[in-house]
Order: sequence, then C-alpha cells, then structure tokens
Amino acid sequence: MRLLDRYLLRELIVPLGYCLCGFFLFWLTFDMFGEMEEFQKAGLGAREVALLYAGRIPELLVVVLPVALLLAMLYCLSQHSRHNELVAARAAGLSLWRICAVHLATGLLLSLVLFAVNEIWAAEERIDVEVLKARRQGEEFGLQEFRFRNDRDRRFWMVEGYDPRTTRMERVHIDWQLDAEALALLQETSAALPAGLRTFTHWPLGPRTLIKIKADGGRFTEEGWTFRNLQIEVRLSRYDASTVISTNFPLRTLPEFAERPRHMRIEMRINSLRDSKALAKEAGISLREIADYRALHPDMSPEMRAQLGTQFHGRIAWPWTCLVVVLISVPFAAAHGGRNAFVGVAASIAICFVYFVVLRVGLALGTEGRIPPWLGAWLPNLLFGLGAVAGMARMR
Repeated sequence: MRLLDRYLLRELIVPLGYCLCGFFLFWLTFDMFGEMEEFQKAGLGAREVALLYAGRIPELLVVVLPVALLLAMLYCLSQHSRHNELVAARAAGLSLWRICAVHLATGLLLSLVLFAVNEIWAAEERIDVEVLKARRQGEEFGLQEFRFRNDRDRRFWMVEGYDPRTTRMERVHIDWQLDAEALALLQETSAALPAGLRTFTHWPLGPRTLIKIKADGGRFTEEGWTFRNLQIEVRLSRYDASTVISTNFPLRTLPEFAERPRHMRIEMRINSLRDSKALAKEAGISLREIADYRALHPDMSPEMRAQLGTQFHGRIAWPWTCLVVVLISVPFAAAHGGRNAFVGVAASIAICFVYFVVLRVGLALGTEGRIPPWLGAWLPNLLFGLGAVAGMARMR
C-alpha cells in the first residue's frame, strides 16, 4: 500500500470511528431513558440489560453504518479538497479513480461485512425484555397459538400453544392430506414407519386419504417430533367419517415429518411481518429463511411471491449501500470542498433523506407487484450509483 493510500485510509477511519461511536451513544442513551421503567418492572439487573443491548447492536449497525460512512466520507474528502490535497495528487498524474481506490476498497469491504452481519446476526430473533424476565424467573417463554401449513407435503398444523424457543407444543392437531408421492412413500417405507402409521398401509389408501393426528403435547427431539397421548385417525375421504381407523400411543415419535423448528419460526416471523404490513422492510428474515419458506410453499400467491421476492433482493441490495455512498461522496465533496464542515453534515442528511425515500418507494412498488421485485429493491442503489459514476466522469 502506498503512502498516499495509508494516509487517506487513516483520515477516513478516524471520523468513521467517531461517527459510529456517536450514533451508538446517542441511540443507547435515548433508548435506555425510554426503557428504564420497563427494566425496573421486569427486575432486570445490569448484566441482563447489557445482554439485551448487545443483542441489538448488529440490528443497529445494519442501519447506521452506511449513514456513518457517508458522513465520514463527506468530511474527510471535504478536508482534502479544502487543503488542495486532491489537486496536488491529480497534478502528480493520479486519476480521481486512483486517488479514491482506498475509499472504494473500504466501501466494498464494509459492504461484505454488513452482508455477513445482516445474514448471520441481525436476522436472529431478538432477545426482548419479556424473554429475559422469563429466564430470570426460570420460566419457559409464554405459549402462543400457532398455525403452520406445509403445502409441499400437504400437512396443516394447528397448535393451541407453542414455545418457539423450547419447541414445546400443547394441544396439537395435524391434518395430512395424502398425495400420490406421500402415498408411495408410505407404502414403500412401511417397515421403517412407527407402528401406528404402518398399520394403515394395509388399507386401500388413495390420493384423497386424510390422516388426522391429535396429541396433548409434543416437543422436537433428535429423532423428530415426539408427541404424548397421540391419536392417529385415517379417513379414506376427507368428508367420509364412516371408514375410520384410529390408534392411540402414550408417547410416539414421527420421524417422517420433515418440518423442523426453524420452519416454524420462519412461518411465525413471516406471518407477523405480513400482518403488520412490514414485509417491505430491508431487515427481517434471512435469505436462507426465505428459501426454506419457498420450498415449503411452492404454490404461493402472486402477491406473496412479490413480497418475498422484494424482501429477498432487498437483503442483497442493502449492504451494497456502503459502496454506493462512497461513490456519492467523491464528486459531491470534491466539488464543495471550500465550504465548512457543516455543509457536509447538511449534505449527508439531505442525501440520506432522499435515499430512504427512494428506497421506501421502490420496496413498496416491488411488494405490491407493480414493478419487478429486483428492481424495487435495487432502485436506490442503481439511481444513486449511476448518478455518482456520471458525476465522477464529468470531473476534471
């Protein structure tokens, strides 16, 4: 790395560190004052509060890192231009692209880091006050009513009480509509099935066969879903209750069910986002979760397909904002370097405002299916990135 590159990198890292620390301290102070009463009611100590905020740092970093990078870029480049350092470098025969190579490399590296943070940590379920309160008191998290549809295997779960953290279920009802593939699987692998389901392979099962499973409770283990007080009924037709065979088990594991706790969590998170009309947000479910959801729901409605497609492309497009803000900063700061630092702050606020407006509009249009999902997610990056490249090309 050349001496010039080390100097430019050092001049960028210092204000970037200050901006990140400032954003974190401001958010921490503001949020703690607002939540202090809730912490006291829950009886949380300093360790629990620190754990709570440590879990929220990745989620906050995904939002503030591009803004902090933009502010730092505008400041440091304005200072270089103000002291004619960019002019001196260009007089030495260096192009603007070569001068800003270290900035572009930093933006690319931060984009990759932001993508990893967004997928690995920020997509995890948040630890909130109620969870910490339950842990402190040695209790399991409260059960909630839950419905889960596996369209691929034609199973519909109705659970009156489900704890996603412990996989504990209470009062489980499962309807399993056999299709040709499921019927063939039952008949070919009957020897490996539990005794309850093995009995039914001797019946004249058909594509209209309905298997109804009821249990007082259950939990996921290494072998699969294990239910207590399990009752299995088989009806040769969904609406025909005359030909029914049933059997009961005090405790039985059904390993042939492909559903896993992560599939349940995905369904719950997508349902909550869909109910709150928040699927258009750039944060939320991860790419793997979207892929798993699509695998279990191959025949989604066009509306849901557009929503998930926009969410999928949005999670890929958002981290590249770091590289885009670098491109935006170079022509803007170099052209306005003679002004004071307050101009850079005001410019960063204006750019962020316009960027987020375009982002929300693009995500809304993509979610509603008015434009392709990929275009809705990439719209702000395309507009600002191409505009920045055109601005740098016009600079002499």
